[in-house]
Amino acid sequence: MVRKIKGAGNKSGGSQQDIIKQAQVMQQEMLKIQEGLKDKFVESSVAGGGITVKANGQKKIVDLSISLDVLKDAVEENDSTIVSDLIINAVNEILDKAEEMAEKEMEVVTGGVSIPGLF
Repeated sequence: MVRKIKGAGNKSGGSQQDIIKQAQVMQQEMLKIQEGLKDKFVESSVAGGGITVKANGQKKIVDLSISLDVLKDAVEENDSTIVSDLIINAVNEILDKAEEMAEKEMEVVTGGVSIPGLF
């Protein structure tokens, strides 16, 4: 015969509530970090600084500069793909850097545990 222990139900109920509270606190901390990432920046340049891209921690491009030398080279070669390829490389690099920065910021809250769909 199985007997219920008094208070066992309350103890597990309390721990579930504690887990929910901890999750809510964690969620609030993560939201604060995500909001703060809009004010943190990373920068990347390609072609010897001919193209520079700046993005914030929310992976938004905030600045892009292209030197006249890069544009002149493309015109002389009569090939606009030179500029396009350089911009694509710079943007991909900066998005990787922004992702890395965001992950490092979130590690404070997640303890390094990867949470799918977080970013």
